[in-house]
Amino acid sequence: VVEGTNLVPEFLYYYMEQEHVVRWLEQHAVGTTMLNLSASIVAQLPVRYPAPDVQSRIASILSAYDDLIENNNRRIALLEQAARLLYEEWFVRLRFPGREHTRIVDGVPKGWRRKTLGDLCVEVREQVSPENVEPDTPYIGLEHMPRRSITLGTWGTAADVTSTKHRYRTGEVLFGKIRPYFHKVGIALNDGVTSSDAIVIRPNDDALGPLVLMTTSSDHFVKYTSQTVREGSKMPRADWKVMQQYEVKMPLGGLLDLFADIIGPLTDQLKALTYQNRSARAARDLLLPRLMSGGLMV
Repeated sequence: VVEGTNLVPEFLYYYMEQEHVVRWLEQHAVGTTMLNLSASIVAQLPVRYPAPDVQSRIASILSAYDDLIENNNRRIALLEQAARLLYEEWFVRLRFPGREHTRIVDGVPKGWRRKTLGDLCVEVREQVSPENVEPDTPYIGLEHMPRRSITLGTWGTAADVTSTKHRYRTGEVLFGKIRPYFHKVGIALNDGVTSSDAIVIRPNDDALGPLVLMTTSSDHFVKYTSQTVREGSKMPRADWKVMQQYEVKMPLGGLLDLFADIIGPLTDQLKALTYQNRSARAARDLLLPRLMSGGLMV
């Protein structure tokens, strides 16, 4: 790598993502309560880079990973939208297969049952101390949970945990109970531990999992929960005792199985795409410093 004068913008973008560059910017930022950077400070950043054609090849390699991740994120969003629309169509608007031959009695299709959420699932409070958890165990805190997405694709590790947490298992639903209107609800893609500020919801049966997931992540349920919160000392919290009373219209037999047969494979795809993204991101982060330093020839 030699000093030059012609910077390719895409190369500079990746160059500035390096840890030592971020540290340099932090060290040269000004301010007391809030650090700030000016154009004049950034202009002083020392940059070493190869010839423009090499810069372009490096940027192309790294951007291929970013493009894959972004494409997968779009697929995840579309899959989630499909699941949400299917739930709303069947269970909210009651436009389910066979509706033409089904009478609606008091707002419930004939043959369906009025259930409460508590009939379908339970809250799990399996506490675990940090010293009893393997350091590489996935840890999901509220900071890892995205808004309005059922895919919990980001997590830390239990090595960062210093207080008692709750254990969760693959396929269970995590519901962020602090300020529930933030709409942080999703399906666990692995076994791990979570913050005590998340409610761990376990379906009573595997066949009920898709219905529990889509019900608890629906706009109507989140709104219901937000309107019935317990006022905490600092911020409102969702109350499971109230949440479990939420009414669920549940079909019997074939229709419930059909819903599970559609949503189940869909969540499997969400998991596969999430892990593909994590692998791509790890490979990209490993390549970045080696490409920038000239450790890898391109």
